[in-house]
Amino acid sequence: MLQPRLRLRPSAVVLSTLARSETRTPAVRRWASLLVHQHLTGSGPGAFVPYDDADAAQEKLRSRLLAWKTLPDDEPPRPHLLSFEATPTLTLGRRQTDLTSTQTSRFRAPLRVALPHRRDAVPEQTFIPDVRQTARGGLTTYHGPGQLVLWPVLDMHSPLYARYSVMSYAAHLEATTRRVLTDLFGLQTYTTRDEPGVWVPTPEGQPARKIAAMGVHHRRHVTALGIAVNVDVPVEGPEEVNPWARFVPCGLEGKLVTSVAAELGGGLKDWDMASLAARWAELFEEGLRDEAKRDVEGEVSSGLRRAVV
Repeated sequence: MLQPRLRLRPSAVVLSTLARSETRTPAVRRWASLLVHQHLTGSGPGAFVPYDDADAAQEKLRSRLLAWKTLPDDEPPRPHLLSFEATPTLTLGRRQTDLTSTQTSRFRAPLRVALPHRRDAVPEQTFIPDVRQTARGGLTTYHGPGQLVLWPVLDMHSPLYARYSVMSYAAHLEATTRRVLTDLFGLQTYTTRDEPGVWVPTPEGQPARKIAAMGVHHRRHVTALGIAVNVDVPVEGPEEVNPWARFVPCGLEGKLVTSVAAELGGGLKDWDMASLAARWAELFEEGLRDEAKRDVEGEVSSGLRRAVV
C-alpha cells in the first residue's frame, strides 16, 4: 500500500522558514503583497500530501499568529493559504464519539484510486485510508485524491483588512469557491441557510448534491481548516473505489456528494490542481481587500445562516 511522504521541495519551506522570515520560493507566492499562498505537494504519483503533514504546517502558521496576538510587538503577520490534495483520510468532527471496530474496519479498507480526468492522469494506486479526529464541527467527511483542500490561516480581526465575523468568514469561503467553479468550469452553484458548503442545483424531487464541504475552527479569532472542493474525486461506485459510500457524508441523510467531473461528464480534461488552487487564492485575495467581494455579487449575504465552527 502506498503511503507517500511530504516532499521537501517546495512545501517543506512552510515548516522550516515561515517562523524565521518572509523568504519565498517559487511555490510560495504573495498575492498583491497580502495573501501568502503555499500549495503543498508530496512524493509519488499525484503528489498527494499526508493529512498529518498538512495539519503540522497549518499549526506552525497558526501558532505564529497566536503568539503575535499575545505580544504584538511587530507588524501583524500576513494571512496565509495552504492548499493541497490529501492522501485518503476520513476526518471526524470534534463531537463525534469513538468509532466502533466495524466502522474502523470499513473506513480503513483498501481504497483504489485512479484519476484520468486531468492534464497529467494519475494511474491506479491502492491506499489504506487514515482516520483522524479534528477540531471542526460536523460529522465524518473525506479528504483525498481528486479533492482540493484550502485552509486559510488568518486573524479575523487583523488590522491588515476589514474584520470578519464568524458568519462573514464562512460566506467568503463559500463565495470564493462558487466564483472559481463558475469562472473555470461554468458550474452554477448555491448555498443554503441550513447546510454549510456549496451545492449544485438539482431538478425538483431529486436529492441535493454537495460539491464543496466547509469546516472551520477558530481560536482567538485565528482560523484553521476551511473548505474542500470535489474536482475529480470518485463519487459513484462501490466502496472499493468510492470513499463516500463508506459513510453518510457530514451526516446528511438523503443528500449526495458530487464533483466537477461528475457534473461535466467527460468535459473535465485540461486542468491541474495547482492552477486551480492559484485561482482560488487570487479570488480570495480580492475578498480580503474588498468586503463587497466576500459574497457572490447580486445575492443576499449568506452570513445570516449557520456555519460549521
